[in-house]
Formats: sequence, structure tokens, C-alpha cells
Amino acid sequence: MEGKAADWATPIINDITSDKPGAPKDVKDLTARFTAAFSDPDAKRAAGRKIVALQQTTSTADYVTEFRNISADLDWNDSALQDQFLRGVHWKVKEQIALRDSDPSSIEELFNVAIRIDNIRRENDENRPKRPQPSGQRATTTTTTSTTSTARRVEIEKSPNYVAPEERDRRRAEGLCVKCGEKGHIFRNCPNGWRTKAKIETAKVGEEQPEKE
Repeated sequence: MEGKAADWATPIINDITSDKPGAPKDVKDLTARFTAAFSDPDAKRAAGRKIVALQQTTSTADYVTEFRNISADLDWNDSALQDQFLRGVHWKVKEQIALRDSDPSSIEELFNVAIRIDNIRRENDENRPKRPQPSGQRATTTTTTSTTSTARRVEIEKSPNYVAPEERDRRRAEGLCVKCGEKGHIFRNCPNGWRTKAKIETAKVGEEQPEKE
């Protein structure tokens, strides 16, 4: 020990060793005098402001740790600490504590109860079945699929080689080639071929029905 602490402690130690009246009676008394001499006079006020503003934003275990650290600088009684703890704890945890048959007998018991409730609550949230997709989202998906199909159909119909179903039926009825509209051969033996070889015609050919021979 050195510096200001040594200057303060040396005469007190001398008083203790010489049994001088007024000397500290035990370690607790000595600690209290040391704290009074060197503690920050504003520490309690600062701790009071911090604990009043403290709110649970993560887990209850984290909230308890922060609450315990701040309250170490306070001289509040147990009842006051419990009241302040309940003001800042998550409302779902507070609700479950209020439903208990008996109140916690101490701040430490309140800490343990709150942590246990929060752990169970979080576990239940993780295991809860996911909600089904809202009907609005299903409708959006259906609409998107329908729009895509419509756009594809329009694209095919714009092809210069596209043959409408009615025209195919007419050509079949008249014995014409469905592909080119001429006589003398059937669709799969058509010698004329399509005017283009784009992928879109390939998709169209797949839609054609085989011509009856």
C-alpha cells in the first residue's frame, strides 16, 4: 500500500495495534471507513440513474447481470431492488411472475425465477410450429405463375410459324399438312420445314398433336 491509501491507513493501523480508543474494531469496520474515504461521492447517484433507466433488451440472464453490477453501488434494501427489477424486465417475464402463487422472497430468488421463465419462453418460441403462408402470398405466387404462362403463350402466338388450333383442325379436315398447309404429305414428313429454327418454334412443335394418317 502506498500513496494516499498508505497515508490514510498508517495512523489507523497504529491505532489498532495500540488498542487506541476509536480504532476500527474489525475488518468490516475498517472496510467501511476505507470506502467512505475513497469512494466516489457521486457513484451512488450515478448508479441510481442507471438502474432506473435499465430495461431488458436481450435475454433475462443478461439483464440480471447488468442489474446486479449496477446495484452493487447502491444501498437500496431488497424490496426496493425487486420493485426496480420488475420495472425493467421483459413484460412477458413479468406477466408470468405475477401469475405465481407466491412472490419471490429475495432479489436473488427473483433473479432465478425470471431467468428460468425467460429460458422456457425462448425455448417454446423456437419449437413453436411455423405459421402457414398467408393466403395473400399464395395468391401472389399463383398470379405470378399465371402471368408467366400467359406471356409465354403470347410469345408463341407472335411467331410467324405459329398455327392456331382452329387452323390446324381445318387443315386436317381438308387433308392438308398441318405444318405447311399443302397437300400430298403429312406433318411429320413435311419437306417444306419451318421458315425459322428459333427455340420458340421448337416449343410450339411440342404442342402440335400428331396428324391422323
